[in-house]
Amino acid sequence: MVQNGSHPEQRIKEFIKAHGLVAPKDTILMGVSGGADSVCLFLLLWKLYRDSEVTLRVMHINHHLREDAAEDAAFVQELCDRCGVPCIRRDVDVEGYLRTHKISSTEEAARILRYEAFFAYLEELPGEPETKKLAVAHTLNDNAETVLHHLFRGSGLKGLGGMQPKRDAIIRPMLFLSRTEVEDYLRSCGQPWRTDSTNEGDDYARNRIRHHILPLAESEVNAQAAEHIHTAAGQLSAAEDFICASLQEAYEKVVTAQADGIRMDRAAFLALHPYLQERLALCCMQEVSGCAKDITAKHVGIFLGLFTLPCGKMLDLPHGLFALRRREYIELLRKN
Repeated sequence: MVQNGSHPEQRIKEFIKAHGLVAPKDTILMGVSGGADSVCLFLLLWKLYRDSEVTLRVMHINHHLREDAAEDAAFVQELCDRCGVPCIRRDVDVEGYLRTHKISSTEEAARILRYEAFFAYLEELPGEPETKKLAVAHTLNDNAETVLHHLFRGSGLKGLGGMQPKRDAIIRPMLFLSRTEVEDYLRSCGQPWRTDSTNEGDDYARNRIRHHILPLAESEVNAQAAEHIHTAAGQLSAAEDFICASLQEAYEKVVTAQADGIRMDRAAFLALHPYLQERLALCCMQEVSGCAKDITAKHVGIFLGLFTLPCGKMLDLPHGLFALRRREYIELLRKN
């Protein structure tokens, strides 16, 4: 367990070990923008692994969205040169991507291109996939902002679980640190950082949460609001893991595959907890339709109603689905 109040260099070592983020001989690609969070990530991992078999590399992405972007690149290059860490620089065309894709958010387009560049480089490196990791500099404040953003947009339990320390090849070694702790650590090291002017405005929903909503909660409700949201997200994530395991057990008891869809045992389904019924219904609708999006709670509610309707009833459902109420089971099928 990571102990609050101990030095960040010791805490990140404990956090990485607790979550199994890095193994000996791994290659870690750090995304470094030059901002406080990513510079802190760089320093902490460099100090931890500079004399080990872990290979460190940095990638800096120039999005060409600000006039001083070239200065950020030069700053990161100098930091890497000073510490003897290879720095890979990539340029991406965010404006061009926006023109050719149906995305209205500059922030989202930049994120997509950034991660495409990261993973393209990782694939080029020698070694097994599991030995190649992308380290990103998300903090507990980022996690709290993510949870609030998901909450306001109507996310379910999975979204309220926030960010995870590890997801596929992505690791977040600083998820335990607050933004204040990050800046305090850099000042204690005498290490400057760059400030991204696009983070200062309120053009993006995430920035409005960062600049107004979360500070209001911290000043008017509880000074540790961000930390408490982060902690609650971890508990919700653990609860989601438990529910997913229960959902898999329920699926195996209730669902049988058949041509053009599935068959659901009515008695076994009705014996489930109502929440598991909703989750299993959504899972089955997504599976049969092949569509993971745009099936709403309203659609699930309509489908659930079929379990208590008279035998022989049929429902038309979205995404090319229809359902039939049989005596002992429900058929959920794709239309031909």
